[in-house]
Amino acid sequence: MVSAGLVQIAAASDPQGAAHARRVGLGTALTLLAVDLVYVPKGRIRATYLLDAAMQTGWIAAWLRATWPTSEGAARTAER
Repeated sequence: MVSAGLVQIAAASDPQGAAHARRVGLGTALTLLAVDLVYVPKGRIRATYLLDAAMQTGWIAAWLRATWPTSEGAARTAER
């Protein structure tokens, strides 16, 4: 989890950083959601991890709704 966060922070200095951070965030949240949804029913992890599944679903929704500034988007905004 720390490495995913560090990659997202490091991506900030790259022109495509926001898109990269979004991909890492989505991938991480989807992976954690899958773990929760697979292993809770099997009894491998406690049912309280379903709360984590709900949080991961929220993160996924947030990442999907987030809009990121791009050069094209900036040009469109400047035209208005």
